[in-house]
Amino acid sequence: MADTAALTRPQPLNTAIATTATDPDERGSLEISPRAIERIAETAALQAPAVIRQDATFGRGLPKVKAQQAGRRLRLDVEVAIAWGHPLADTAAEIRNRVATTVADLTGLGVDLVNVDISAVTLSTPDRPTDTPRRANEQQRR
Repeated sequence: MADTAALTRPQPLNTAIATTATDPDERGSLEISPRAIERIAETAALQAPAVIRQDATFGRGLPKVKAQQAGRRLRLDVEVAIAWGHPLADTAAEIRNRVATTVADLTGLGVDLVNVDISAVTLSTPDRPTDTPRRANEQQRR
């Protein structure tokens, strides 16, 4: 059987509460996890032309970021691998600027320091692997 009870009209929302608190601090707070900040910084570092993604057997590959937050201020430690042939100092400065700007724009937090550690310089990109010298020597002997 169908329910034949009369439907009641929904009451309008009380909009007076939403309009009185115009200051964002009065409405609540937004907390961004350090892992989310790290992922934003990793993506920003990968946008630099010299930076390449390097997979790891154990743990996380590169780029890898460690975020330390104190209130609304951040300190970021970035570890990257770059392709051979790019000047290290210029590449580190570009990564530092990209990461600081992107993280500050997307999170609204202040970035005090970005440490860039170039942990690996790779001869080729993952798309075009080259033979190691040992393998090349073995092929020449045959």
